[in-house]
Amino acid sequence: MKIAVLGGTGDFGVGLVMRWAGEHEIIIGSRGAERAEKAAEEIIRILRERGVDASIRGMKNADAVAESDLVVLSIPYNSAKPMVEELKGSFNDQIVVSPIVPMNRVGKRYMYTPPAEGSAALLIQKILPPSVRVVSAFHTVSSKAIRDMDNRLMGDVIIAGDDPESKRIVADLVRAIRDLRPLDGGDLKVAAQIEGLTPLLLNLAKVNGNAIKCPGIAVVLSCPTEKKIESCHL
Repeated sequence: MKIAVLGGTGDFGVGLVMRWAGEHEIIIGSRGAERAEKAAEEIIRILRERGVDASIRGMKNADAVAESDLVVLSIPYNSAKPMVEELKGSFNDQIVVSPIVPMNRVGKRYMYTPPAEGSAALLIQKILPPSVRVVSAFHTVSSKAIRDMDNRLMGDVIIAGDDPESKRIVADLVRAIRDLRPLDGGDLKVAAQIEGLTPLLLNLAKVNGNAIKCPGIAVVLSCPTEKKIESCHL
């Protein structure tokens, strides 16, 4: 599968690229092709030293979208609307994964501040053509943790979307990252609840200091039952 990671030069984007490059063709998207190409070359070098033969290219965002089957929008919320509006003509029927979180820092706390549409994912869905399938995911994965290839990621990734097949494809990408588990969160209207977990985790990390450096989410069964949580998996 051809995966475009827009914002693939930041920690979170680079982490996804490195974790998936052994199994998929990756295209790093950036506003400037030169920056994306340099990032691709550097990641290829790092992975080669780790014994991973990777296919990674760098392109301008519009070209990366047009060539891909799946697009990850690893970009800040403030850049999301203008960038997606600018690029919407390059989209056709791709799956678009949104880990975007609208939030602000108010005093010492991070606060979830969704747009009028209800969530970043629903805003993106509104802008893009109806043929594009938007999936909300990866909000509870630390950018620092995923960037460190020696770090063992553990926890659950909650996935929301209106198209079951797209959610299954994203779930397989979650499973491709060792020790991460995908859970079906429901349709895209649930995205607001998932996005809101990010500021909660950041606040926990701030309040608890070194006790929680790269927080994530793990869903557990808290009462005796014979029904296993695997039934919730995609």
